[in-house]
Amino acid sequence: MFDVWIEDVELTSLTINLAIAVFLPIQLLLCFKAKKRIIRLLPVIVFAVLTITFFIMAVVAQGWDGLGYLFFAIYTGITLFVCGIGWGIWWIVKLCRKNRGKV
Repeated sequence: MFDVWIEDVELTSLTINLAIAVFLPIQLLLCFKAKKRIIRLLPVIVFAVLTITFFIMAVVAQGWDGLGYLFFAIYTGITLFVCGIGWGIWWIVKLCRKNRGKV
């Protein structure tokens, strides 16, 4: 991955751990408890917009600013991927519950 450090903390590991420890349970909670699909999709929409925005800013920016925006795009993309994993877990559980009733 990337070797980006802020003092004694590697930013990539911090982002991945934060995404798994915070955003995955939040996405799972929304998927299992929220009735409306738009509420379940809210984290995905927010992180998708942020990822696309940071990527566009990375392409448009000049100098070293583009690299910073690229890092932001990658890190928000990681959280978007974790939210997708939450949706996948929800879909598998829903499918298993549906098939359990047929057996």
